[in-house]
Amino acid sequence: MARTAGSTAEGTRQRILDAATKLFEQRGFAGTSIRDLAVLCGMTKAALYYHFPSKEEVLQALITPFLDDVDRIVAATAAGQWSRAELVKRLITQMNERGEFLTAVLSDPSVKHTMFDRLGMNDRMERLLMVLAGSDDPAALLRGRCAMGALMSGLLHHQKPDQQGPLLSSDEQNVVCRAVLAVLDSEEPVGSVRVGAG
Repeated sequence: MARTAGSTAEGTRQRILDAATKLFEQRGFAGTSIRDLAVLCGMTKAALYYHFPSKEEVLQALITPFLDDVDRIVAATAAGQWSRAELVKRLITQMNERGEFLTAVLSDPSVKHTMFDRLGMNDRMERLLMVLAGSDDPAALLRGRCAMGALMSGLLHHQKPDQQGPLLSSDEQNVVCRAVLAVLDSEEPVGSVRVGAG
């Protein structure tokens, strides 16, 4: 397909990314092929491969800006610029704005299989955990992991059928924020809580 007047490589890349976002949300990462992307963009597979050598490269280009934002938030909190509560609020805002896309890709097992190493997700999650926990104390780390679970569950499993845009209203975001902070701030001695005891 001939390049239209005024079009640029960057504009074409963005068109591909917009199409990929739509298809990944509708069909999931595994259910979308390079051919699907090319057809939606009105270009040949060869032309698409010129901009992105693989479907994984497309997904990486979509996820990396979000991960970079999270990295900046975590680093600023670790440096003492923001409180842990501010960290949680900013994470919720970032994830909520990209909710539909994140829900689609993070619930796709093939994404974890193909992308987690490539994106350094284990290291990123460890850094986030350490900042949430506030120390490497085992009890604090456990609270941090529970808080991360509350955050992910509250945000990524809330989508209603045919919902577009952000997942949660402002009030709902506040509920998730309070729940995550409650987990992080729970320091009740383990001996005073009985789980599974008759």
